Amino acid sequence: MKSYRLHVGGKWKLVYYFLTNISVIILIVSGIFLILPGHIQDTISTGIYIIAGISGLIIGTMAAKIISLNEELHEKVSAWRKRHENIHEYIGNVVHDLRSPVASINMIAEVLDNELNNIDPTYKELIRSVKKSTHAMLDRICCILDNSKIEKGIKVDNIQPGNPFNVLIDVIKKHQILAIEKDIKISVNIPPNVQACYFDGEALDNVFSNLISNAIKYSLPKTKIEIYHKLSNGTIEFFVKDQGLGMTEDDLSKVFGEYAKLSARPTHDEPSTGLGLSIVKKLVEQMDGEVNAESEGKNMGSVFSFKLKTLSNVRSLSA
Repeated sequence: MKSYRLHVGGKWKLVYYFLTNISVIILIVSGIFLILPGHIQDTISTGIYIIAGISGLIIGTMAAKIISLNEELHEKVSAWRKRHENIHEYIGNVVHDLRSPVASINMIAEVLDNELNNIDPTYKELIRSVKKSTHAMLDRICCILDNSKIEKGIKVDNIQPGNPFNVLIDVIKKHQILAIEKDIKISVNIPPNVQACYFDGEALDNVFSNLISNAIKYSLPKTKIEIYHKLSNGTIEFFVKDQGLGMTEDDLSKVFGEYAKLSARPTHDEPSTGLGLSIVKKLVEQMDGEVNAESEGKNMGSVFSFKLKTLSNVRSLSA
């Protein structure tokens, strides 16, 4: 959540400097007055009391005005923030409701493309166009929902022990179409009975989805994506390695930042908001894990990984 402060500007900046200068002058005059002889102090004391009273009245009035403006500003900011949140919530709900019908159309188009082989080539091309368009729409819907998550703050509330393999396979199935279109092979070197770990199912799905879709987006056709794991010290680390465009040192320093703009661009002009990896980082950290990114440089591919705690880790901590 952003914080808001009263910033003094324009005429109120002049008031600020005026009050500051008045304060300094009063201190100087007071110091001079104290070192004057007694009879001179008596002569001018009445005038000083009058000046001090008037100055106090002016300063008090100005201070009250600034306080009033500050309260008014906070009220307007609160009202704007509430309206902003309502708009984002409404858009998020609308877009979320659109995801299911678009996904259904995409699935139907995929089935028709795979099953109807003996039809007119024109119709075949139309089906593929629908499939490609709806997949692009789903990608954009996910981008909007990701942005909504960033705005509202990401929270993971349902962390339980389980086997992450099934989540991974479901995610790969969802992204297989894009991989096939670019002739990219996805190789999974993780056994079905892999070590159980603690995760939130929806969050883990989001993490794998972002990493795999990114690997596809930034890879050239006829390349390979490898997904594998490593067990170490009570953690399981998942790796998504591609043979894509790679990253520079500058890219690596900001790759998990919000709206990060990297030197590489999707190879088939796929949409990208720069939010996916920042969401990955937040989700993994919410599951008490950590993320990492490596690359040997431009056109040398990238490796993204994240760690989660296994059951053995939790048992050893509680023992």
